[in-house]
Amino acid sequence: MKPKPQVTKTMEDEVSHNQITNFFNDAWQILLKDLRLELRRKYEIYSIIILALISNLSFGFALGPSNPNVTDFISGMLWVPILFIGMLGFTTGFVREMDRGSIEGLRAAPISPQAILAGKTVYIFLLMCGGAIIIIPSSMAILNYSFHSNGFLVLLVVALGILNIAVIGSIVSALAMYSQSRALIIPALSMPLLPGTIIPSILATGKLAVGADINSILPELQINLAFLLLMIATLWITFEYVLYD
Repeated sequence: MKPKPQVTKTMEDEVSHNQITNFFNDAWQILLKDLRLELRRKYEIYSIIILALISNLSFGFALGPSNPNVTDFISGMLWVPILFIGMLGFTTGFVREMDRGSIEGLRAAPISPQAILAGKTVYIFLLMCGGAIIIIPSSMAILNYSFHSNGFLVLLVVALGILNIAVIGSIVSALAMYSQSRALIIPALSMPLLPGTIIPSILATGKLAVGADINSILPELQINLAFLLLMIATLWITFEYVLYD
C-alpha cells in the first residue's frame, strides 16, 4: 500500500510538466503566427523604420549636430519614438484578430488564455525591440553622442521598459478590440498605466547617458521590475474574463 502515494506524486509531476510544456508551445505558436503575418504584410515594419528615422531627424534638426547639451535630451529622444512604436504595436495585437474575424478561433482553440496573452506580449515586445534597434544607433549617429555607461546596463533598462510597455499593450489591445473607437480607446487606456514604467525608464536612461553605474539606476530598475510583476500578476488573473466575456 505504500508505493501508491509515490505513484500519485509522480503522475502529478508529469501532468504539471505537460501543462508547462503545452503552455510554452501554445505561446510559441501564437507568436509565430503573428510574426508570419507581420513579415507577409511588411508595411508595418516599414512604418516603424520611417517613424524611427523621422523622429531622429526631427530631433537632429531641432538640437543641431554636436550639441553640447544633447545628453540632457537623450532619454526623451529615445523613449518618445519607442512609445509611439509601441502604440502601433498595440493595434496589431488583439485588434487585428477582431478585424480579421479570427478572434473566435482563438476563443475556441484548446489554448489557455494566458498562453495567448504571453504570445501576444512577446510579439509586441519583439516589434518594439526592432524599432529600438533602429532608433538608438541612428540617434547616436545623427546627434553624435554615446552612452558613457556599460552597454549591458543600457540594454537592460531599454529591454525592461519595453517589456513593461508590451504587457500594458497586450491588455489594452484586448480591451480595445471590442470598441469601434479604437484610435481613441487605446491611448486613453494606456495613459494611466504607462507612466509607471516610462518615468523610471527615462530617468535611468538619462543617468546612463552621463556615465552612471548600476547602483545609481537601481531604484529605477526596482520600480520597473515591481511594476512589471504587478502587471503580469493582475493580467494573469483577469485576462480570461477579458477574452471570453
